[in-house]
Amino acid sequence: MTFEITHKINTIVNDNVKEIQTSFNVEFLALEKKSNFNTYEISKTKVINNPGHENTYLIFLENLDQLTYPIKIQTTSQGEFVKLIEYKEWLERWEENTAILMEEYNDNKNAKDILERFNLNVYDEQTFTQNKFKEPFWNLIFFNPEVDEEGQSNSTVINWNIKSIGNLECTGKTKFVISDSGESLLCFESQEAVNEECTEMINFITGNKFNHKQYLTNVKVITTLDTFNRKVKHKSAIFEIQKGNLFHYKEETFLNIKREINSK
Repeated sequence: MTFEITHKINTIVNDNVKEIQTSFNVEFLALEKKSNFNTYEISKTKVINNPGHENTYLIFLENLDQLTYPIKIQTTSQGEFVKLIEYKEWLERWEENTAILMEEYNDNKNAKDILERFNLNVYDEQTFTQNKFKEPFWNLIFFNPEVDEEGQSNSTVINWNIKSIGNLECTGKTKFVISDSGESLLCFESQEAVNEECTEMINFITGNKFNHKQYLTNVKVITTLDTFNRKVKHKSAIFEIQKGNLFHYKEETFLNIKREINSK
């Protein structure tokens, strides 16, 4: 199964606008399927940036991220993430591959420093896993909430990480709806006040240290299902924080599942 993914970020900080878009494919290769769990190998293609960049720091980080794949994982039969598997074997490949990469960079001092910082999040399985879930597409792939009952308080939670700002926990409701075009949709929506720690980071970035008004998040995750067999066709997530022209952050992730066509 292949996921075609597009990720867009639009930011406005004190009237300065910045946009970036990346597109890539993520493949889930089924290694084993049991009644109570599945085992997959995840591979990711090289990222395509628009607009492209010549920043050697970012290019090196992308190369490191690319070397974290393939990754083997275990899920429940319903597709919920359980754990990484064969992590020690993965570490061995990581060390071999990064050694080859460093040879290409002629043991450049800056590259060494970046690798050392990157490795702080690699040599502990739990930390490595948590950092993978900071990537929006990992969050979106494994976010499969139950429909909330009418009249009950918000119960569905999704954590969203914004680089340089921090982690935000968003609580909301999931409901099942039929779109105007007849598609079956699972819709999660959340509106939350930004926590104190992230508010301080936003105020620091904008230079607005004396701001006392809360920023608000607006999150919407939509899963489109095949009407006949209820399999997922595609997913989208929109995460937004806005406060006039002082600060606006909008992150969009689109995930389309590419169905394999069996040859006869």
